[in-house]
Amino acid sequence: MDTSDSNTVIKRVTLDAPLDRVWAAITESNRFGQWFGAEFDGSFIAGRATMGRIRPTEVDAQVAALQEPMRGTPMTLYVDTVEPMTRFAFRWNPEPGSEVLTLVTFELEPTDAGVAVTMTEEGFDQLPDEVKTRRRDGNAEGWEHQGRLLARYLEQTA
Repeated sequence: MDTSDSNTVIKRVTLDAPLDRVWAAITESNRFGQWFGAEFDGSFIAGRATMGRIRPTEVDAQVAALQEPMRGTPMTLYVDTVEPMTRFAFRWNPEPGSEVLTLVTFELEPTDAGVAVTMTEEGFDQLPDEVKTRRRDGNAEGWEHQGRLLARYLEQTA
């Protein structure tokens, strides 16, 4: 599934891995960082901010090369929701220099084929008009990459 409107990006990927491994890859900050392309200074805990910085992904050399120019860029995830094995959500700043935070949600659903993960980012309409479309389109492409990186991470660490 690939759905977008002016405010929301939705990507869906089905992963051939057990639910507990998918959950850990998404909610444990060190594992998340390996595939996503970041390093964090602490754990993801609901109601807390976790500081980190971009560090190219460890699972795909091509995507790592795209991330390399941003190495060291600070990022903060404000963890909203941790509903074990079903939903993980955080807010973050999608546009450097802006105070706008978008909401990123991972929803997990066991299926016959593995685990379906729906990644949703919403809140782009809060951004100034001159950056809204560019940032939404860029993040839509980014979440497409992230779905593949998550799948590759799970394959490589099986």
